[in-house]
Amino acid sequence: MRDAPIGNGTTPDVLRLLNEVDPYGLAPGLPDGAPDEEYGPEAAEIAQHLTTDGAITAEQIDAIWLHWFDQPLTAVVGPAPTERFVDRLNGLVMPTASSNRSS
Repeated sequence: MRDAPIGNGTTPDVLRLLNEVDPYGLAPGLPDGAPDEEYGPEAAEIAQHLTTDGAITAEQIDAIWLHWFDQPLTAVVGPAPTERFVDRLNGLVMPTASSNRSS
């Protein structure tokens, strides 16, 4: 099932980040928007990459988006938002310097 955790980067976590990006302005999960899992298949594929590879690149995201939507995510939202999205995705599976510091 899509909602099951996949490694350290779970499909629900990826879906949450993807819904925040909302490339097509569908407002997933909002009363007048698309269903919360509108981007579910894409989120599952991204989560699988995170689990398998331990990280994901903008190029891999673009390839996934190209598969599903016939255009790369970078073309939809721009390079800077795509890179921010990739950084946040990788943060799901890679510890940050601040999370490794003891208080």
